[in-house]
Amino acid sequence: MNFLKKLLAKFGFGPDPLGAEAVIADEKIHIEAKLSEAFDEKHRGYLEEDYRHFVETTYPEYVREHYTYMDPGDYPHKKRPWYGLALSGGGIRSAAFAIGVIQALRNRFLVESGKPTPFEKLAYLSTVSGGGYTGAALSWYQKLFNIFPFGDIDSYAGSKHSTAPGNRILSYIRQHGKYLTPAQLGIASLAGAVLLSVIHSVVAYTLLISLVLFLLSLLITTGVLDPLMNLTIANTANLESLLVQVPRGVATLQQEDEFLSPHRIAFSVFFLTATIAMIGTLLFTIFIYGLSSFFQKFFSQSYCYRVQIQRTLGLLLKGIAFSLFFAAIPLAALLVFGAEFKVTDPGFFSSMASGVAGILLSIRQFRMNTEAGNEKRNIPGWLSRLVTLVITLLFIFFIFIAAYILAESVHQQLRSDTYSYWPLLFVLCALIVPFFVSINQVSPHKMYRDRLMETFLKTPDIEPTAPLCQRGAEANTTTLVDIAASDHWSPYHLINCNVILNNAKTPRYRGRLGDSFLLSPRYCGSDATQYTTTASFASGGMTLATAMSISGAAENPHSGVSGAGDSTTPLMSFILTFLGLRLGYWAYNPSSTSKLLHKIMRPNYFWPGLRSLLDYGHAEDSVLVELSDGGHFDNTGLYELVRRRTPVIILSDGGADPDATFDDFGNAIERIRVDFGVSIRFHDADFDLSGMLPGSRAASSESRARMYDEKYHLADRGFAIGDVVYPDAVGEKAFVGRFVFIKACLTRNLPGDLYAYKLENPSYPNQPTVDQFFDERQFEAYRELGYQLTRQMIDDKDAMKLLP
Repeated sequence: MNFLKKLLAKFGFGPDPLGAEAVIADEKIHIEAKLSEAFDEKHRGYLEEDYRHFVETTYPEYVREHYTYMDPGDYPHKKRPWYGLALSGGGIRSAAFAIGVIQALRNRFLVESGKPTPFEKLAYLSTVSGGGYTGAALSWYQKLFNIFPFGDIDSYAGSKHSTAPGNRILSYIRQHGKYLTPAQLGIASLAGAVLLSVIHSVVAYTLLISLVLFLLSLLITTGVLDPLMNLTIANTANLESLLVQVPRGVATLQQEDEFLSPHRIAFSVFFLTATIAMIGTLLFTIFIYGLSSFFQKFFSQSYCYRVQIQRTLGLLLKGIAFSLFFAAIPLAALLVFGAEFKVTDPGFFSSMASGVAGILLSIRQFRMNTEAGNEKRNIPGWLSRLVTLVITLLFIFFIFIAAYILAESVHQQLRSDTYSYWPLLFVLCALIVPFFVSINQVSPHKMYRDRLMETFLKTPDIEPTAPLCQRGAEANTTTLVDIAASDHWSPYHLINCNVILNNAKTPRYRGRLGDSFLLSPRYCGSDATQYTTTASFASGGMTLATAMSISGAAENPHSGVSGAGDSTTPLMSFILTFLGLRLGYWAYNPSSTSKLLHKIMRPNYFWPGLRSLLDYGHAEDSVLVELSDGGHFDNTGLYELVRRRTPVIILSDGGADPDATFDDFGNAIERIRVDFGVSIRFHDADFDLSGMLPGSRAASSESRARMYDEKYHLADRGFAIGDVVYPDAVGEKAFVGRFVFIKACLTRNLPGDLYAYKLENPSYPNQPTVDQFFDERQFEAYRELGYQLTRQMIDDKDAMKLLP
């Protein structure tokens, strides 16, 4: 068998794709071995007394009282506790908050002497987007260097007087919250990196569109299609006679003999003829369909016939719209630019204004995408959508006009000089540039990845003032496979991403515009695409830094927070794709077993870029799949932990939620209920969600205390504790687990600097996610908040009694 695998690998074939069940089963075996080695001997007394009492007494009593339909003896992990920690999305804000949460969970001085901390009970670490910055740092330093990176509580977690490695790492991260604009580069370099992607993308797609229009123009003007183009009322003579009626002075029209270019007329006539042909086919199909209803028995039984007719009508309507669009391009170029394109024409400046408006719209869209739908709008929603639609259509039309003018110029050069090398050079550029430039390497994804890597994955012995290329040199080549190979213990890292599936065949994936895609040390994939070993995925070259940045790819066409937002629409996705404004990553589908193709073909602007531009592909069986922010599917990280039926789940939620809608949490609950039949309930009123609502403290406080509570809009507490109810599943018995929800909010008994920061920054602790430029004070405000809220929970004896 091993010989066969090696032989297949030699000829470019990887292992067969796996299902989620096989992946989870293998993960558990791996984690059991590692966790028992790190935990059992160290906490033998706890396991034999406290944990045994929980399994044999506390848990059965709770089940008999609240869940009478369950068997009290079916708790799945009887040997040792099995916790999962989820770190939510939310950019650098969520990352800082999560650091504080982890510090408190690991603080051995907050638990009874000899008892394990909650951190030591972790089997899984599930991270999304900004939470992945913190999670990647934890995995990187613990697995490769055996260092806890977030400070030693004995020496005040990273004060300047400490030289301990973990404290130095925390201090470094704290001072580099403005990770996108490090001192050695600055804001101009950030703008330059984005501009690099925009120029590559605009040039590549413009060349491709121009090439298609050029080849089409060549075909039309050969005269081969003239008999067809003069069969209908939309012929050359009729269109010319119509155009000469256009009043002089409209746009930049000057002389009739200049603007009536035969090749422009022929181009429009071709598409008008196609439009008329499709309209005729549409009417013919409609009437044939109606007449066929006379044969009642045939008609009522021919279900497939009716479906096919409806599909045909839809395709014809799309074809008519596209044909009219292309027929209008030469005429629009005529009206805007006149017979000849000139930089001094007013049409040039109006077109540039349209282009600038489209770019500004795309930048605005980026800001909205990172706000998870919580941004306040000063104009009505319908008006905003209307303005967006108009500007988007104008910008797309401008793109095609510009591409047509370029194609027309090349065609004119060929007509005037048959031996000119310019048309050949144009064709070569239009093929070479889109084909040989890798989208993954020149898009903002690469810049974003490098900046995150330099901040959160710096090699410990590299000085903070060292050149950037030294700080991230080791992490630049450290793969997820390398993380898996390490003998040091750290919770098994589940890096949550989203695979974009807006054109999926399966309604569930298509309706959500994606599926949860896992990147982990041992396996990568999703239900939709199946799974493969990490050593086979991306040819084994998926680095921790790349996985971290993919999980945080908030801005991407065809996707949005929880599968919603303007960027999910085809028109807006077209603009974002055309401008190269994407942080996502193209990878080969895990179900694709041909390694040879992976080696010789890189994702480029031709394939799959052109398909993405035109809104094709993005299906379960696509050879290349596009990965984006995990928050586009689940911004909490709960989904993969629930899939693994984790008994105790702790959620660190640092996402922006200024209106306390719990939207990310609600989205996660809906999806885990639909997909796994799992529900999360809060039976205990003392620890339900209401206590985390801003202002809940004032509802129960005395008159004098209420003034303080209302001034800072304090919540009663920063955590909630509920049940995770797992039903019977294939090979799994029903049981009830625990859910701990720690959410960024202000409560009583916090350090004074947090209240002072609140007065200066009223939106704290829900400052916009678009703000990825944290100074020391802002970073510390969130880190300390995460620490203090988690500490308050651990100090609450009644709360801790609920956890094993």
